[in-house]
Amino acid sequence: MSDQSDSAVHFPSSGGIKTSFTEEKREIFPEFDLVLGTDTQVGKTVVSAILLRELASEKRTPAYLKPVLTGGRGEDSGSDPSRCREMSGLSDSPFEWMFEFPDPIDPMTAATRSGVSIDPGVIRRKIRSLALQHALVVEGAGGVLSPFFPGGKGFLSLFAPGELSRCKVHLVSHPHLGCLSQILCALRAMEPFSVSCLHLVHRPVMDEWPLATSLNPETLRNLLPLIPLRLHKSPSS
Repeated sequence: MSDQSDSAVHFPSSGGIKTSFTEEKREIFPEFDLVLGTDTQVGKTVVSAILLRELASEKRTPAYLKPVLTGGRGEDSGSDPSRCREMSGLSDSPFEWMFEFPDPIDPMTAATRSGVSIDPGVIRRKIRSLALQHALVVEGAGGVLSPFFPGGKGFLSLFAPGELSRCKVHLVSHPHLGCLSQILCALRAMEPFSVSCLHLVHRPVMDEWPLATSLNPETLRNLLPLIPLRLHKSPSS
């Protein structure tokens, strides 16, 4: 009978993230938590709020950054920064964003339609600055490979893999039917980066396939024994 390691998923070293930064420009970032998702609306903001509360409970000084916000303004009550502030209960902590676009579409297209250029260097400097002063949580937009920059480069193209050696990279998905392929594809794309934790957030809707929902977490634990897995309920579920 095979042990658990025989069924674990092994990814090739090809990876799926293209970075614009050369070896000469590589610099290790200060510690921060990076929250990415397999898709939009899978619970990245929920997980960000949980991480911020945990950092605050450790007597650290938390801060939140959403570098690119689409589908509204940061001040809107339903925006990710506003929702994260409310769910975390940390009204006195910094909750910041950098670029905001009205259309609920991918950041690259939203920026093009608005005639704005999203400068990777500006985002890198902002993350570094906040991470030096706070226990920082950075929330991405959309899924791992959602286009952020010209040519379709995603958010992780901001970094060379070694630059995040002090950081924790969190992948967020849901535990429902269809999550297995989404998670495994995302992890393959993220192969150059070490994923610290996989988070599954239950959707606040009726579950039409409860058997898959009940079995998927254990399937993922068997397939990915080296990645810790946490289950969360959506605040509105």
